[in-house]
Amino acid sequence: MKGRKLSEWWKTLCYCMRLSWEASRLYTALRVCCELFVPLLGIVSAYLGKYLLDLLAGSFVTDERQQALLFFLGAVLLVKLLESIAGKGQQYMQMVHNELLGEKISLMLMRCSTGIDMEYFDNTEYYDKLRSAANDANAITQVLWNVLTFVGQCVSFLSVFAVLWLAKPVYGILLLAAAVPHAAVSVWYTKNLYHFSLDQINAERRKGYLQGICMEKAYAQDIRLFDTGDLLREKYHAIWREVFEKRRTLVRSRTLFMILAACLPELVSFGIAVDIGRNVLAGAGSVGDYSLYTGLAVQLISSCSLLAYTFSSIYDNKLRIENFKRVFEFENHVPDTGTRRLAEVEKIEFSHVSFRYPGTNGRALSDVSFCLYKGEKTAFVGINGAGKSTLIKLLLRMYEPEKGCIRINDIPIGEYRLKELRNCFSVYFQEMRNYSMSVYENVTMSDLEREKAEGEQAVYQALAAGCCDDILKKTKKGLGTNLTRVFDAEGMELSGGQSQKIALARCLFRRRPVLVLDEPSSNLDPEAEHDIFENLKILTDGKLTIFTSHRLSNVFLADKIIVLENGQIVEMGTQRQLLENKNRYAELFRYQSEKFVQEGCGQNDSGCGN
Repeated sequence: MKGRKLSEWWKTLCYCMRLSWEASRLYTALRVCCELFVPLLGIVSAYLGKYLLDLLAGSFVTDERQQALLFFLGAVLLVKLLESIAGKGQQYMQMVHNELLGEKISLMLMRCSTGIDMEYFDNTEYYDKLRSAANDANAITQVLWNVLTFVGQCVSFLSVFAVLWLAKPVYGILLLAAAVPHAAVSVWYTKNLYHFSLDQINAERRKGYLQGICMEKAYAQDIRLFDTGDLLREKYHAIWREVFEKRRTLVRSRTLFMILAACLPELVSFGIAVDIGRNVLAGAGSVGDYSLYTGLAVQLISSCSLLAYTFSSIYDNKLRIENFKRVFEFENHVPDTGTRRLAEVEKIEFSHVSFRYPGTNGRALSDVSFCLYKGEKTAFVGINGAGKSTLIKLLLRMYEPEKGCIRINDIPIGEYRLKELRNCFSVYFQEMRNYSMSVYENVTMSDLEREKAEGEQAVYQALAAGCCDDILKKTKKGLGTNLTRVFDAEGMELSGGQSQKIALARCLFRRRPVLVLDEPSSNLDPEAEHDIFENLKILTDGKLTIFTSHRLSNVFLADKIIVLENGQIVEMGTQRQLLENKNRYAELFRYQSEKFVQEGCGQNDSGCGN
């Protein structure tokens, strides 16, 4: 058991050292040297103080007292200067190195969160692990330097202990025994406090969420309209109070035991000072001996305290590092093992595909089969939750089907390289998001290669295709205008429809063989909706185009319509065929047609629409 624990400690240290070395070899080497060098200066300083006092008291016999005095004072000055230089140098190196290491760790977490399967973003456990890993990232820097501090204090402790042992063995033994309870209490409570923090990570996330709601513009209008500010604060306070009371109870008991444990070394040090003082008065020692041994006793107590602190910190941070490493242990269930390349998409086929989201009982899709071809425009229609967006996520391999197979050009999509597969699609997602960046960056991030090759002209073309001319007229800096005022006071706040136009422009800027539009006009006014679909008539020519909608007025572009209901295909055909069949599509079409007729009635007709 002990061998296994020692092996785990060694692996943790090697892991931290490797990351530190990768962040900066120079600063790692310099900090190691400083941590080992500084404790030795303390021993040298104590001996210089002894000889200086003995010289002044006449116990140190020499013919050149003036020269000896200057020598010892000069040596003391040199040691103090070295300690000061080393201390300031350590602060500088620690700041710079921690920044370098922190940036490396942040990039590791960003790479992990952007490369993990989509299913983990439906997983509360993953969110908790990711949050705690971000919180524990600093532990990697701390554990490494705590270990080096621990080694430095061990050097100091062993040196002091050896000197005290030569003077009187019982001094070292008593001081060591007095320091053990303090170290044991520190380690025990450190472990329990960290496990408590892990247990409360979900509560901490809920606190952060509630605080974020109160501070975000997206919720500002609802909070004021519904007057929910007090409710949100009360919920936050209730969670905080529960966590606070538990933490306070644990910290209170730790403080009590730490006080009792800290008094013991001080009492032992007092007894040693009395014993040495009596020896000096009896002529069995010099004033310098008293200064040396009492000073070393204090230094030994300080070393023991620091050893206990750094040991408990190492233990604490070792647990944090183990937790940090766990976030990288989540395995992707969408394997990127394909070897085939994909440049053109001639055909897409779903064959008896079924799927359920992780952690749910009902199927989002059940035994779905269809074929799509290049140059064909296909509309998937159905009410919300019918499975339209799920089809797109499976096609892009954001998730893997539970049953069935998806093929492109008659080859299962798992045989293609994942990057090659997704690179053939330009997609507007229903859950569209824009970024607090410039208009130019918001558009070009979908295709950086085209941005480098064609630049602003291509951006203007995409914005025109997305009917964003009205947005550009209102910008203060043109393409350089920042969207939102989060980081720029001169930024531009967009309406829901304007945000959708920018997101559509980003999708259309990315010219790919397959164009996918998931509810592309949900926030658009009728005029903008008409203009965009007129543009799409041209832009989709010759492409394999997929779009989803629950607004049937948008499907006039479609060569084929597939109707989904509860995750199943209930109808398929052209709009004329489906209307003639008078089944589910015709029923949905009639609902919406009647609504338009009712809304089109004159306002003087009080009976219209009732």
